[in-house]
Amino acid sequence: MKQLPLFNDDQLTPFSSGQAVVRDSFSHDGVADETARLALEERYRDLFEETDKFDRRTVSFQGNKGQLLHSWIKYREGFSAELVDRLIDEFDIKPCDTLLEPFNGSGTTLLVAKSRGISAVGVEILPNCHLTWRAKSHVFNYDVAELRDIYQQIKLSEPGKASRSFPHLVITQTAFPEEEESALMYYTDWVEQSDFSGSTKILLRLLLTSILEEVSYTRKDGQYLRWDRRAEKVQARNRKREENGKLPIKGMHKGDLPTVKEALLAAMFTVIEDIEIIQQQQVTGSSQQLLQGSSLKVLPTLEADQFAGVITSPPYCNRYDYTRTYALEIAYLGAGEEGIRKLRQEQLSCTVEHNSKVDELRAHYRSLGQSERFEHILQTVLSNPVFKEINEALQIRWERGEINNRGILPMVEGYFIELTFVFAEILRTARCDARIAFVNDNVRYGGEIIPVDLLTTSIAEDLGFSPEKVYILPQRKGNSSQQMGRFGREALRKSITIWKKP
Repeated sequence: MKQLPLFNDDQLTPFSSGQAVVRDSFSHDGVADETARLALEERYRDLFEETDKFDRRTVSFQGNKGQLLHSWIKYREGFSAELVDRLIDEFDIKPCDTLLEPFNGSGTTLLVAKSRGISAVGVEILPNCHLTWRAKSHVFNYDVAELRDIYQQIKLSEPGKASRSFPHLVITQTAFPEEEESALMYYTDWVEQSDFSGSTKILLRLLLTSILEEVSYTRKDGQYLRWDRRAEKVQARNRKREENGKLPIKGMHKGDLPTVKEALLAAMFTVIEDIEIIQQQQVTGSSQQLLQGSSLKVLPTLEADQFAGVITSPPYCNRYDYTRTYALEIAYLGAGEEGIRKLRQEQLSCTVEHNSKVDELRAHYRSLGQSERFEHILQTVLSNPVFKEINEALQIRWERGEINNRGILPMVEGYFIELTFVFAEILRTARCDARIAFVNDNVRYGGEIIPVDLLTTSIAEDLGFSPEKVYILPQRKGNSSQQMGRFGREALRKSITIWKKP
C-alpha cells in the first residue's frame, strides 16, 4: 500500500550543532555516583550513529498526519509508517517473514506489514487500540457505497435524545457540553441498532471514538487531560476556590467546539476517501494478529524462534499514564472504574501509581513451569551496575528533597525490571539473525540523567543479544521547566537501538 507524502510540519529545532552525542556527566553537580553510567557511555560510544535518516517526526505520531489509513485516529504515542518502512528495508524483512510488535498501540507496524504482504503479531492492552486495529485492518473489505449512503443519512439526520448516558469515569465527568453528549450517545445507539454490516459498525464505532477529544472540553497533554474552563468540573472547582478566598484557575479555552454531527461527518468524509484510494491497490496475502493483554503475560506463552524482526516503542519512562490520556476513549468503550484501575496497573510501569509486578510475574512464570528462568531474568537486571547506580542516585535525590514524588523511584526500578522480561521473551521468540528496533527517550529526574538507550542495550546484551547500533536523532529532547529551573538545561538523546539475535 503506497503512502501519500507527509505534509509539511514544523520541524523541531535541533540543539546547537556539534553538540556532543557522548555524555561526560550524568549527575548534576556530581551529587551521585556516575561511574557506571560513564563507563557504559564509553563502552557503547562506537555504536552511536547520528543520522538524518530518522527524525522526531518519523518516531512520533506527527509522521502519520495526512497519511492514508494511519491518520484515522490521533494516537500521540505512536510512531510513523515511514519509520516502519525504513526499518523493514534495513532489516531485509521478506513477505515470508513474521514481525513482532509487543507494544502495538495504534497498529502502525502491523498495518505497514499488511501493506507489504508481511505477517505480523502484535500485543496490546488498551481497548481503544484494539478497536483501532479492528477497523483499520478491514480497510479492503468495506463497501464504499454503503458508507456513502450512511454519510448521507447522517447528513440529513437530527440527533434526538439518547436513551442512555455516556458511561463516564470519575475523571471524565462533565467532559462534554450536555447537548453534544446526548448527540454522541444518540449516534452510538443508532449505529448499534442499525442493520449495517459488522465491519461497518466497527468503523463507525471507531469514528465516534476518534472525535471524542474534538467535541469535548478536554485536550490531551502528556500525563493527563487538560480541561477547558467552560467544563462544569472546572467551574465547580473555581466556585469552591472562591469560597475559600482563592483566585480561580483560569484554565484554557479551546474555542468553538464542533457538534458531534459536524465532527463525525468530517471524519467519515476523510475515511471514505482513504478507503477508495486504498482499495485500488493490490497487496500480497499475509496474516496479522493482535493479541489482547500485557506483553509481560502474553509473550511468555508464544512459540519460540518464530519472529524475523521486532519494531516497537514501549511506553517511555516519563510518568505518562495512557489510561488518563485516553480516559474518554476507554470510558466510552465501557471499561468502568474497576476496569480502568486494572488497565492502569497492568501497563508497563511508567507512572508513579504502579505497584511492583515482580511477585505477579514470578507466579505467572511458575504457572508456565519456568521458575528457574524467571529468577535468571530477574537477576540479570538486578545485577546490572547501571541499574543499581540509577536507583541509588534517585534515592539520594529523594532524601535531598530534589524529587517531588516518591513514586518515581519504584516506577524507574519497575520499568527496567519489566522491560528486561520483555527483552528476554523477544530473545526467546525471535529467530536467529532477527533484528530488533526499540524507539525510546532518555529521561532525567532530580538532576539525574537516565541513559535509557544504553541501559536497555546493556541489559539486552547481558540476556544474549548482540548490540549493533544506536541511532541518535538530530533533534535532542529537552527537559521540563521544573528540571531546567532547578538543574539547568540538558539535551537528552532520543534514540533507536538496534540489536540482533546471534
